[in-house]
Amino acid sequence: TATVSAMEAPRIPRRLWLWAVVLGLTGQLTWTIENMYLNVFVYETITDNPAVLATLVAASAFAATVATFLAGAWSDRTGRRKRFIALGYIAWGLSTAAFGLVDVGFLHRLAPAADAVVLAVIAIVLIDCVMSALGATANDAAFNAWVTDSTDEHNRGRIDGVLSTFPLLAMLIVFGALDPLTQQGQWRTFFGILGALTVLVGLAALVWLRDAGSPRPS
Repeated sequence: TATVSAMEAPRIPRRLWLWAVVLGLTGQLTWTIENMYLNVFVYETITDNPAVLATLVAASAFAATVATFLAGAWSDRTGRRKRFIALGYIAWGLSTAAFGLVDVGFLHRLAPAADAVVLAVIAIVLIDCVMSALGATANDAAFNAWVTDSTDEHNRGRIDGVLSTFPLLAMLIVFGALDPLTQQGQWRTFFGILGALTVLVGLAALVWLRDAGSPRPS
């Protein structure tokens, strides 16, 4: 049997490259918030209690892990990735923007008799769990499965190689373009920009993204 060389590997359509780059990079930009900035936001605006930060990390990791398994199996059963990706990115973006709405001062005015910090902690943990579950569904489960569906063993490595660079690239983009907003305390704008970008990509995917046609529902 002859080994298929790189020159003989099936050509990757431009449309596939476009969606792989757009969805992959947007997903990593949004994950950068979870991985690098959310703890900083909580520390600077809500509380510096390390137990709260540990709870935040553990709860979001649990939510993301469970969602990945469930959403992956669900999208396998339906044989359709587009809906999980598009609607997932839209909801993922909205939940990301919602971080900027958590404000201790506002909660204190809203419920003067309650502990505003406790309310803010509860709100941020819940939003983070929802955001992580949606991101795991849209990106980790559905998008990665869509890439697998759309490629084969001869050309998949090229796309996976590009996607593997996006976590670092996303950190550089967010740090270079948006970190000044966090330094100025403009957290609502920071979360809003990245949330809006993710929603727009989800809307575009809802209209133009195509399913690969496999796997077929059992």
